[in-house]
Amino acid sequence: LKDFAPISQVFIAANVLAVPTEVPVKSVADLAALARANPGKLSYGHAGVGTSQHLAGELFKHMAHVEIASVPYRGTTALMPDLLAGRITMSFANIVNVVPLARQGKLRALAITSIKRSPLAPELPTMAESGYPGFEAVPWFGLVAPAGTPQDVIERLHAETVKTLALPEVRKKFDELGIEPVGNTPAEFAAVIKKEIPEWAKVIKDAGIKLGN
Repeated sequence: LKDFAPISQVFIAANVLAVPTEVPVKSVADLAALARANPGKLSYGHAGVGTSQHLAGELFKHMAHVEIASVPYRGTTALMPDLLAGRITMSFANIVNVVPLARQGKLRALAITSIKRSPLAPELPTMAESGYPGFEAVPWFGLVAPAGTPQDVIERLHAETVKTLALPEVRKKFDELGIEPVGNTPAEFAAVIKKEIPEWAKVIKDAGIKLGN
């Protein structure tokens, strides 16, 4: 908040809660019930400590009041074989990795972690719609400048970012990658950062996550 001047959030890449097809659940409610019936026996894979997938899992555990073992991997791609094989019970994995496999019947996608449904998979309910109001856990990328950058420079960079995000070839590439362009204003981006810092600080503290875990 003190070191950077927000320019614009560029895009979000939502995660999807997915389970192997042999896990006997059809919804997030079913999964939570299964976890409560088997405390500590279920596991979730994630892309590494502190990633959005990891924090999404901890947020789910907190909101659902369940105990599920955390299994870190070196990225989403590394965990997919174990998820497909049923060696882990679930994962909050990137939408690009999950949706094609779900549509092929190789995984079961239960919900998306963004606050709104994704145009890339409109059939998927959000976690909020699935019984967890306020649940949002999406990796996002944005542009910032050093604090003290002149406002006219910030405004020009923002304008150029919005213009670039509107280009058809950029939109096409983003669609292929499964990411959603944003292009919000510096003030809106600053509000996102300010809102998320205390929210994730609480999740991290409650879960006991530390650097080097």
